[in-house]
Amino acid sequence: MPGTNLNKARLLEVAATTGRAIIILLIAGLLGAALIRMAPGFQTSGQELDPRLTRSSIEALRHRDSEQGNLFVSYVRFLSNLAHGDAGTSRVFRQPVAQLIRERAATTVRSVALGWIVAWIAASLLAAAVALKSRAAPLIISTLLSGVLLSVPSAVLATFCLLFDLPPAAAIAAVVFPRVFPYLYEQLRSNVNRPHVIMARARGLSGARLFFWHILPGVLGGILGLAGVSVTLALGAAIPVEALADSPGLGQLAWRAALGRDLPVLVAITLLLTAVTVLVNLLSDVAVDRLGARAQ
Repeated sequence: MPGTNLNKARLLEVAATTGRAIIILLIAGLLGAALIRMAPGFQTSGQELDPRLTRSSIEALRHRDSEQGNLFVSYVRFLSNLAHGDAGTSRVFRQPVAQLIRERAATTVRSVALGWIVAWIAASLLAAAVALKSRAAPLIISTLLSGVLLSVPSAVLATFCLLFDLPPAAAIAAVVFPRVFPYLYEQLRSNVNRPHVIMARARGLSGARLFFWHILPGVLGGILGLAGVSVTLALGAAIPVEALADSPGLGQLAWRAALGRDLPVLVAITLLLTAVTVLVNLLSDVAVDRLGARAQ
């Protein structure tokens, strides 16, 4: 009986989490569509200025734009079509939205993954070195570097990468690094001073064994939670970075769609990024819960 009740509680928790994720996803898409609809000149199409168009063509364009101007009708229709595998057709690119996303998603995934990995490796190595050595000079230099990168907008970092012919992943890494390093350093520093670590150090354990067996297990849960959040940061940074660096990814696609008030593309990208964010955070929470259960 206790095992059955525990399984039911876990199923209810999974169902509640899944329901919250779906609600967040739907609300994010609706808010994205609302922001696009409220943009200046949304219902005005530059195609109406084409002198080659007939009156009937102009009326057709206006009828199409008026349908997109109705927020709830267009959003419900979009979700209904999306459920049948149709994400609509882009107004700007004149291609199916699903095809555009498939063609560009790989570029964004590579940039985000590479930037995220580089940022985490650099932040982890630097935080571990500074926390274990406890010297003032490395701490001042690393804190200064983190503060400088934190104060520089991602658009400036993207421009820097464009001028020096660096990949967009470099700018994404520069955005993620200063958000990750301070937390890692504080977590490691606090664990270095715990009694069991001090005792292990007094027994003459090597630095590697001390770190991996006594310091890292105490901060692993927080690191997993931060890893999920940092993926969201990397995805958010990819939009302006790819747009300004002229990288053919989802960021550039979203930027050009925003300029053309391309509602199907923008809503589809919003839903996709929100789904990835919710999924990553969900997996991070599950990993933290499993780690906590094993620790008990």
